[in-house]
Amino acid sequence: MESQPALTTSAPAESADERIFNVVLGTAGHIDHGKSTLVEALTGIHPDRLKEEQERGITIDIGFAPLKLSSGLRVGIIDVPGHEKFIKNMVAGATGIDFVMLVVAADDGVMAQTREHLQIIKLLGVPDGMTVITKIDLAEPGFADLVAEEIQELSVGTCLENKPVVHVSSKTGAGIDTLKATLEKQLAVLKRRSHEGPFRMNIQRVFAKEGFGTVVTGVPVSGSLGRGDHVDILPLGITGRVKGLHAYQHTIARARAGHSTAVNVTGIERLAVMRGMVAATPGIFKPTRLFSAHLVHLPDAPYPLKHRAPVRFHAGTVEVMGKVLLLDGDQLVPGAEGYLQVHLEEPVLLAPGDRYILRHQSPMVTLGGGQVLDVRHTKRKRQSVEVLEELAARRQALGDPQAFLELLLRYAAGPKRFEELGSEAGALPAQVEKWVAALKKNKLAVVLKQGEIAVGTNVFEGLAQRIADIMNAFFAEHPALSTMGRPELKSRLEAALLQVGLAEAPWFDELLNVLSSRGALKCEGNEVRLAGHERKLDARWASKAQQVEEALKAGALQPPELPDLEAVSGLKPKEFKDLLKYLLETKRIVEAAPDIVFHREAYDLAVGKVRTLFEQKAEWTTSEIRQELGMNRKYVVPLVETFDRLGLTVRVGDKRKRV
Repeated sequence: MESQPALTTSAPAESADERIFNVVLGTAGHIDHGKSTLVEALTGIHPDRLKEEQERGITIDIGFAPLKLSSGLRVGIIDVPGHEKFIKNMVAGATGIDFVMLVVAADDGVMAQTREHLQIIKLLGVPDGMTVITKIDLAEPGFADLVAEEIQELSVGTCLENKPVVHVSSKTGAGIDTLKATLEKQLAVLKRRSHEGPFRMNIQRVFAKEGFGTVVTGVPVSGSLGRGDHVDILPLGITGRVKGLHAYQHTIARARAGHSTAVNVTGIERLAVMRGMVAATPGIFKPTRLFSAHLVHLPDAPYPLKHRAPVRFHAGTVEVMGKVLLLDGDQLVPGAEGYLQVHLEEPVLLAPGDRYILRHQSPMVTLGGGQVLDVRHTKRKRQSVEVLEELAARRQALGDPQAFLELLLRYAAGPKRFEELGSEAGALPAQVEKWVAALKKNKLAVVLKQGEIAVGTNVFEGLAQRIADIMNAFFAEHPALSTMGRPELKSRLEAALLQVGLAEAPWFDELLNVLSSRGALKCEGNEVRLAGHERKLDARWASKAQQVEEALKAGALQPPELPDLEAVSGLKPKEFKDLLKYLLETKRIVEAAPDIVFHREAYDLAVGKVRTLFEQKAEWTTSEIRQELGMNRKYVVPLVETFDRLGLTVRVGDKRKRV
C-alpha cells in the first residue's frame, strides 16, 4: 500500500469518500515484464516501496498507486511481484482485486508465471480484466501480434477471454493514452463492490506512525467502517477503535468495500498485528482451523492430490500450512473437481464464498483452488452422499445469501441462534433477521424465539416427530401415566440428538412452547401432555390399582405407609411410583405429604366432618380436630396442612379458621 499515507486527525471532507471508485485494479504477469513500470506510467507513482526492490529493480512485495480517472474519480491499482518465489505475495495482492491487467512483455511473450498468475486469477474468481502487451519498443515488428495470438489461446475460459488487448511502451509512452481510455471504458460497466454486510478487510500491511499509532492497510471485501467504530483484529482476538481512515491520498469519513484503505487503530500494539490477519466488525466472525470447500485441481498439476496431502493454503493475505481431507475418494486427479476439508496448522478467518489457493509444500507449485463452503470447525464424514449433496447445494447458493441461510437451517441438526447463523453466513444481525423473516413467511423456517432462535421447517418437523416418538415410547414403558416430566423428556431428547452430533438442547423450552402453541402437546407446569394420547391400563395394572385402593380404604384416616402399599401391589419401586401418580391424577387418592396418602373417600369424609365442626365453632386446634376425627398426630398434621394448602382452612397461631 502507500509507503507513508498522509494521515491526519482532522475531520474528513465528505466529498473525499465520493471521489473514490470502489473497485480495485491489479497487475499480474511474469517477472521483468514491466508491471511496476506500467503502473508508474499510468499513475506517476512507482509502486515499489522497499529499498531492496528499488536497488534490485525487482518487485518483492505488494505495491500500490492510485489512478485518477478523467471523471475525477480515483481507483486503486495493486501491483504484485512476478517472481515464482513471491507467489504468496502475488496471491495476497490479487485476492483483493476486481479487475486484472495481465502484463506480457512483447519481447518475451508468455512465460511460466504468466500462466501461473492467470491460473491464480481464474481460481480467485477475479471477474474482469484485460491484457497489456508491454515493451513494444523492444520487440521486432509483428512479434507483439504473435504474442497477442498466444494470449488469446491462453485466455480461453478465463475472465480475459475476448477482452481488450492493448500494446504499450511505458518507456516511450506509446499506447498509454489508449490503455487509459480502454480502462475507463471497461470500468464503466464493471460491477462495484457491495457495501452490505459486516466490515472485513484482509490486512496487507502494518506499520506505526508517530503521533497516530498502529495503522493497518488492505482492501475491504465487504461492509463499511467509520471513525469511532470498533474493529476486531482476528484471529488475534483483540479489539481496537478506529481513530482515522485514509484512502488514495485523502482522509475519508468511511472506508467501504473496494476502497484500498489505511485504518488508524488505537488500543492495539503494532507488533501484535501482521499480514494475514483480518480487521472485522466485532462479534461476527470466528476463526477456524478446519473448513469445508470445493476444489478445482488444475489440469497441468504434476500429480494427483491425495487424501491427507500436505499443502500451502492461501486465502486473503494469509499463507498457512495444512493438509487436505478429501471427502470423495482417496485422490483427485489433475483436471478434476471435488469437495474436501482443509485442516490448518493455525486458525484463519474465512467466510462462505471466499476464494482460496492450494499449493504444494514442495515443490511450491499451484495445484488448484476453489471456494469456502462451510467455516465451522466440524469434521465431515467421508464418502457420504448426504455430505456431498449438502456441500453441492451450498456451492450453488453462494450468490444468494437468503438461500444460503436456508441451507444452514435445512441441514442443521437442530435450531440455531441468530448469532450462530451470522457467524456461519458472515452476516450482520439485521441481515439474519431479514432473511429468517422471509424464510418464515415462505414456510421454510420456524422462529422459536423472536430475534434469537430459528430452525428449518424440515428440522422442526423432525424434532416434533422425535419428541412424539420419545413420549409414546415413554408411555409404553409407563402405561399408568398420562404426562411426562420436562426433565425426563429433555434428557431423552438430548440422548437421541447425540446420534446427529448435538451434545445438548439449550432451545428445548422454546421448542416446547412452539409445539404447545400449535396444539401438538400441552405443557402443564413441569409436566408435558402429548396431544391425542389416552392412558389405557391393562388388566394387570387395573388389578394393582384396585388392590392399593382397597388397602387405603381399609386404613381410612390412618392409611398404610407407602412401603406397605408397595408390598400390597407387588410392583417394582418405579412401577409403584407410576401407579401412585396415576391414582393422584385420577383423583382417587389425595397426597397429604410425600409419604402419606389418603383414599379419596376417606379424605372427603374428613372434609365433611371438619366443615360440620366449623359450623359449631369458629376456631379449632389441631389437637381438637384430631380428637373429633379419631386420628393420631402422625396423620392429622399433614391432613390439616392439606386443608390449608387447598384453601379449606387458614392457620392463625395454633388454631385453624374456616376460609
